[in-house]
Amino acid sequence: MLRLIFIVAFVAVVAIAITALIGTMAAVARPRADKETDNMPAKFRRVTYALLVVLLFGVTTGWLGAG
Repeated sequence: MLRLIFIVAFVAVVAIAITALIGTMAAVARPRADKETDNMPAKFRRVTYALLVVLLFGVTTGWLGAG
């Protein structure tokens, strides 16, 4: 029974290592040529980021969403 557990653990470790290796190879192999450019204006991005921070702060402190 212990051998079976070791085999399953070994297969899981090998699968995780292969997945990590494939992900690294895909990220490093070639840069994406079809990346989308960000067409959002910079001012709008700053405002939405600030609103997101306020929303997150409000939720964590209990100002928003607390019943």
